[in-house]
Amino acid sequence: MMAIKSLLILSILWITWHFLSSRGSSRTNAFKKVLLLAFVCLAILAVLFPNLLTTVANTLGVGRGADLLLYGITVIFIFQLFNNYAKDMHNQKQTVELARRIAIMDARTREHPTGVEKGN
Repeated sequence: MMAIKSLLILSILWITWHFLSSRGSSRTNAFKKVLLLAFVCLAILAVLFPNLLTTVANTLGVGRGADLLLYGITVIFIFQLFNNYAKDMHNQKQTVELARRIAIMDARTREHPTGVEKGN
């Protein structure tokens, strides 16, 4: 199997594992920032030295640098999809928790309109 196929499959599996494991930690956020910085550096290198991208592509078994770029963007897109899905699920859980707390506080207020509970 060509090196690019192995790299793409491994990166997709890694992204899936990453988002199914622990979420929301400061370590995760720091890792995303490091990935963004690496992406920016690689993008600048690709602009400055376009032949380098083709050389890397040929080394990985891809015919053109443009194809390698497309594969990379596809992996980044999948990463972003998983990231947005995970954030959405987290926000939904927070919304449900807040709605429950408000409902409980509202019920307590109706039971004791003065805000003072009577002792037994």
